[in-house]
Amino acid sequence: MKALSETGKRLLKGAFWTAAAVVFLFAVWLVAWKAAGNDYIIPSLSASLREAGRLLAEGAFWRAFCSTLSRSLTAFVFSFFSASILAVVAYLVPAFGKFLSPLVSVVRSVPTMAVILIILVWTTPVKAPVIVACLALFPMLFSGMGAALAAVPSDLVEMSRVYRVPVRRRIVHLYLPCAAPYVLREGAAALSFSLKLTVSAEVLANTYRSLGGLMQEAKLYAEMPRLFALTLAVIAAGFVLEGAGMLLAHFAERRASWKSAL
Repeated sequence: MKALSETGKRLLKGAFWTAAAVVFLFAVWLVAWKAAGNDYIIPSLSASLREAGRLLAEGAFWRAFCSTLSRSLTAFVFSFFSASILAVVAYLVPAFGKFLSPLVSVVRSVPTMAVILIILVWTTPVKAPVIVACLALFPMLFSGMGAALAAVPSDLVEMSRVYRVPVRRRIVHLYLPCAAPYVLREGAAALSFSLKLTVSAEVLANTYRSLGGLMQEAKLYAEMPRLFALTLAVIAAGFVLEGAGMLLAHFAERRASWKSAL
């Protein structure tokens, strides 16, 4: 009961600070709107919220939203599993880790804009956002997984080696459970980041039936309330994705602590 009480307090505290941040951002928006004095530069909050209500009633918006969400989740899942597998191999085989490290650094430093333009030559505007998001997410997730594996208690690692525990059992029952809470927290942030990357790539690629495509269309016709409403939709979706990931990480951490207590 005490653990549940502590969890409830943490959730309430997190909700309070999230609400405070949202109120602050809306206040900044109001000040900027008053300062600009031009709805074609910064629309009012009320106009943007009305447009958001209209968007929610449009089937085209939901088709675009689902397509963008599908691309961002595809990029995240592929990046997460490939980064996890390679990070475990790099941890177990240090020589492979030294070989892979500079390659990951190169991928991390590649300019996103240049990658989008190059990939658009090679592939279609539908596939380009997924590839771009994967290239940006993989180095971040690989580094996070590597740091989590490096933090596995050394006494447990040494004990598993002394008792000659098979590598497969070590991976499944030691390395991954110990790294899971940290990796899932990183993954929660990467989920919302994946959505942002995908939408940005869709805007540049002018992807058909996507949130980025709708933003490009709104910008083309100077429909600023619609553009801001679409931005609010992306922010809200990012909050939901990150919140779901953080809850999953919290429960994984609780489960790991219960097992260690037993």
